[in-house]
Amino acid sequence: MRFVPQLANLERFGKQKTSKRMVKNRKVTHKNILITGGCGHIGSSLIRSAPPHYGITVVDNMWTQRYCSLFNHEKRIRFIEKDINDITQEDLKDIHTVIHLASITNATNSFHHKDQVESVNYEATVNLMNTCKEVGCKFIFPSSTSIYGVATEEVYEDNDSYLNPQSPYAESKIKGEVCLKDSGLEYLILRFGTIFGISDGMRFHTAINKFCYQASIREPLTVWRENFNQYRPYLGLNDCVNSIIHLAESDNWNQTYNVLTKNYKLSEIISIIEDHIDIEINMVDTPLLNQYSYLVNDDKIRNTNFTPKDDIECEIKKTLNRLRNLN
Repeated sequence: MRFVPQLANLERFGKQKTSKRMVKNRKVTHKNILITGGCGHIGSSLIRSAPPHYGITVVDNMWTQRYCSLFNHEKRIRFIEKDINDITQEDLKDIHTVIHLASITNATNSFHHKDQVESVNYEATVNLMNTCKEVGCKFIFPSSTSIYGVATEEVYEDNDSYLNPQSPYAESKIKGEVCLKDSGLEYLILRFGTIFGISDGMRFHTAINKFCYQASIREPLTVWRENFNQYRPYLGLNDCVNSIIHLAESDNWNQTYNVLTKNYKLSEIISIIEDHIDIEINMVDTPLLNQYSYLVNDDKIRNTNFTPKDDIECEIKKTLNRLRNLN
């Protein structure tokens, strides 16, 4: 068999089910974690940033074909190619914590794929929760600040009156949260702001990354005029990954946290991009879902001694640099 160095540190690569022999012989490290959707935007960064005492299992159905997320790992990764609906108790043997990143995440497109969003984001998530409960895993559930929808005042995670979902995606996240709280599992719910920053499994449908891509190919940036100077929560990828690790290592379980780098105005983001590349702006009066405004409070996670450190200008510059030779 020809040696493929890019995949050299994968313990498993294929669609076959995990064998009982492999589970039995796998050495249990201090903390074994299983990451669903581990080849995606967040997961591909998390599996490279996890502490060395973590044993990492990645489950991904490779629907988005992000094989590059598996290349050149310095430490060994146990990889299972399967759908989250097919995760078994055997797959979860010796797993301490499941980090459930697998999800359909495009809020705008969720209107066109309501049944699929319901199936993946809710029904499959509940099925995984039940399997985790049978084996006693902890469960980390990345939710979204988009569940606040629109708001005229600062919103907090422990007040459900602020919940105002504007898409099937956001509704699926709220349903997942409710089910998890009632599941009996030890859990963490992390309501992430809009993600920005580069990774091996990077996606470009979120606001900042999308703007960087559009600017790089000389495509006009479409901006909702009414919300140009309104706030929205954004989360750098490094802060996102560090928040997961920070809370997983803490004693602050069975809680919900807003997680963001900072609330930024859309005008501030556009200005930063404009400092690095010529752009054309197309102002529209039609509401745009990914530009709805709400100001999110993150005092709760900061009170656990977590401090966001991502620099939005630096991360935008890095993203534009990756795309620098387009057009």
